[in-house]
Amino acid sequence: MNNRFQSGVEGFLHAAGRKIVNEAGETVILRGYGVGNWMNPEGFMVGGTAPFGGEYNQPKKLDRKRSMDLLIRELCGTEYAEKFWPQWYRNFLSEKDIARMAELGYNSTRLVLDASGFLKEEPGYQWNEDTFAMLSDVLDWCEKYKIYAILDMHTTPGGQSCGGCDNGVDNQPHLFFDEESWERTIVLWEEIARRFGDRWIVGGYDLLNEPLNSPVSLTYTDQLKKFYDELIARIRKIDQKHLLIVEGTIWSTQVSIFDHNYDPYENNWCIQVHIYGFVPEMAELYGMLERSLVLDVPIWMGEGGNGLEENTIFLDTIAKESVGFCLWVWKSAAREWNTDDMHCEMYHLPQEWNLIHDYADNGGPRPSYEHAIRIFDEYLENLKYENCQHGEKIHRYNLRQPGISFPAVGYDHGLPGEAFSGNWFYGNAYNYRIEDRTKLVVKPDGYRPGPKSVWAFSGQTGFGKTPNAIKNLWLELQAGEYVHYSVYDVRESCAVSLSVMPLTDAKIRVTCGDLTAEISVRKADKAASEKIKVLDLPTGDAYRIRVEVLEGTVQFERIWFDK
Repeated sequence: MNNRFQSGVEGFLHAAGRKIVNEAGETVILRGYGVGNWMNPEGFMVGGTAPFGGEYNQPKKLDRKRSMDLLIRELCGTEYAEKFWPQWYRNFLSEKDIARMAELGYNSTRLVLDASGFLKEEPGYQWNEDTFAMLSDVLDWCEKYKIYAILDMHTTPGGQSCGGCDNGVDNQPHLFFDEESWERTIVLWEEIARRFGDRWIVGGYDLLNEPLNSPVSLTYTDQLKKFYDELIARIRKIDQKHLLIVEGTIWSTQVSIFDHNYDPYENNWCIQVHIYGFVPEMAELYGMLERSLVLDVPIWMGEGGNGLEENTIFLDTIAKESVGFCLWVWKSAAREWNTDDMHCEMYHLPQEWNLIHDYADNGGPRPSYEHAIRIFDEYLENLKYENCQHGEKIHRYNLRQPGISFPAVGYDHGLPGEAFSGNWFYGNAYNYRIEDRTKLVVKPDGYRPGPKSVWAFSGQTGFGKTPNAIKNLWLELQAGEYVHYSVYDVRESCAVSLSVMPLTDAKIRVTCGDLTAEISVRKADKAASEKIKVLDLPTGDAYRIRVEVLEGTVQFERIWFDK
């Protein structure tokens, strides 16, 4: 088992200035996955309908858990529906899933909680003891395998997000204008604090997922701030130990609400942000880091992700600022097995799922009770860890482990003169990492955007697409200039190679600790770069490779860490 990160999973987490530390005072950089779809299945990830869009809007039959539950009652009967969700929870997230996270090298997970699973939608306060017992079992596994569990209130009584992701009744943020929804949400958090306040393996309480996501709903921003203030005050009367995690508005990307100390009682809180489709550079965090600096609190990327190469550059970059990550999502459905290894755990939909989908979305023929039960039974069976396709490549990229390659422009983040040298004052075609003053040039066959091109910087056409910046730029170094690259968890010999195109006859030195290699390259007559092996790394936890040009001028396209 990989223990590089698990070794720090000891005791309650606390905010110490802009870092998160354990009880021994050691910095803990949270790295993990959100377990979406577990207690709150979202239609587009479970073979249903995308839940987003619109203001006031009644749910479709397969766009969120609430409507999915009604569909199961229609097709399979009430008795079956009552047993379905407890079985879904246990099949979807088992001890094998938690063990797998630890084996891969993650040290945390964001557990998506559905309020209605704990507090029944009935008059008074009726607790679902089976769900609390199920969560307690998951926390036991997290403790066993040293995985911090972030309790994420993904859905609340009344709803807070203005979309299907909060399992609401009509895409309206009732939490902020229905008095009963407000109070029931706080009472639920109080109950969680009473039951789990002594569990150190709970890394923190993520108080609200993605509140107020529509522009119209931003009129409730002041109510959101008041809600956080009241909620935190009441939690602190019960639980003085746990880290509290606060999210801003518009898919947790806006930080305007962070204008005061939300935890004046214990000063133990952090800002959570969500970033999808990022350009892999620190500029993506600048606005968010400013609030962190002013308030002197940690920041955590609690949800997000992009393509493999973007992830390996960006996640290592933010880690050097003590910012951890929790990517989305650990497990989801696929009609066909994923072939590019972009996901973690993928499960097949039932063979006859089209009958359910056609009935729900198009008014197609209704399967018989017996037929529908067979289909949903198959669904439950497919959820199990042992029946999933297990991603491999994505984890090597997320954690910067051998078996990856990425563009040379993804050199280590840090201070000029330490992580890299830069003396170029004229920017580059994509304004990528311009503060570093390194010379990044458009590769010979790359696209060069016009000077007034607004869209060319990110080049995004959807999540997981390679930004034009790293796809089209090469790193150019002259004599005396250098950069560094990091790699971790070398469990067997790892070959380091560079893709090189010399503009002049040149000499390059590559060093890593006591290892040194010098290579001479002659000016190429062709426009293609050449992959050159430079070092073999022995086993070890972490390495930092320095690439320095001693003579001449060289352009670098990629770096490889081959297993």
